[in-house]
Amino acid sequence: MKAIVLSGCPQAVLVDVSHEVPRFDVFAGAFMLFAGTRHFPGGSVHLAVVDPGVGSSRRRLALRAGGRFYIGPDNGLFGIVIDEVGLQEVVELAPRPEGAPTFEGRDVFAPAAAALASGVPLDSLGPATDPPRTLDNSSPRILWVDGFGNIVTNLKPPVRPMRIHSHYITAAAKTYWEARPNEPFVYVGSMGYLEIAVREQRADRMLGARAGMRVELL
Repeated sequence: MKAIVLSGCPQAVLVDVSHEVPRFDVFAGAFMLFAGTRHFPGGSVHLAVVDPGVGSSRRRLALRAGGRFYIGPDNGLFGIVIDEVGLQEVVELAPRPEGAPTFEGRDVFAPAAAALASGVPLDSLGPATDPPRTLDNSSPRILWVDGFGNIVTNLKPPVRPMRIHSHYITAAAKTYWEARPNEPFVYVGSMGYLEIAVREQRADRMLGARAGMRVELL
């Protein structure tokens, strides 16, 4: 995919946002797409492929949201970005007859990303289409576990007690330093979501938590 982007736009600067999204996990991918791109400047191009439905009837999309461009499959991957910054424009990309049906990241999405990075107008890549699919975000769940074991939920403030498995998390703090050692606590993370952590330990291991798991509010 990088080779295709650079072939179409040799002056492109490639930045790897993350390769840590769990396989097939669209919720985690949607969170990382928002978290990892929200500070990029307007006009930047973001190619994301978490695509367990490749080869199905799901659409192939290129869109503009928050002044930035996003390309990828229509499976909910853009849901958090659109919720947070708003959708401005979206077009549907056509499959390439010569492309492989199992690798549209390389054969459909990467060429579109190269075209946008080269200054090609979004509306020239395909016809306007309906807004992307949204995520089923109606129930509390874990969106992401970061490299320190901190648990990011899909919940917004105010801070509330929670339960994961049989573990009750009732303590709250503003920073890790304020928290008591060995006690899981809830706080507002840097991206505005409620998170669960344990001071200087991995909350995911202590609570048996992973991305996609449901959270119960108390």
